[in-house]
Amino acid sequence: MQNDRPPRRPVIGGKRIQVGGSGWFGRLLAVVLSAIVLVVAAMLSLVLLAVLFAVGTIIAGYLWWKTRALRKHPRAFGDDGRTIDVEVVHKDSPDDDSAKH
Repeated sequence: MQNDRPPRRPVIGGKRIQVGGSGWFGRLLAVVLSAIVLVVAAMLSLVLLAVLFAVGTIIAGYLWWKTRALRKHPRAFGDDGRTIDVEVVHKDSPDDDSAKH
């Protein structure tokens, strides 16, 4: 496009129409369309958030259900969940062969 000629305007029925003008109607239309787009985006984000929450809840419930046997196993031996099994290894143990190597 050359800079010395004005851009072409659409012609309908022999009359030129202005596309994307800055009149009051164009501004009002832009505000209304922007508000509609924002409302639709907010609704979509809420629906997406609800779906992700539901999927996360289902996955957490599935994992909880599948690991229930692992949680029951220590209780069968009288463990109340507060016991920590440890093994004490003395540094100068007579059975320690690591110092000889």
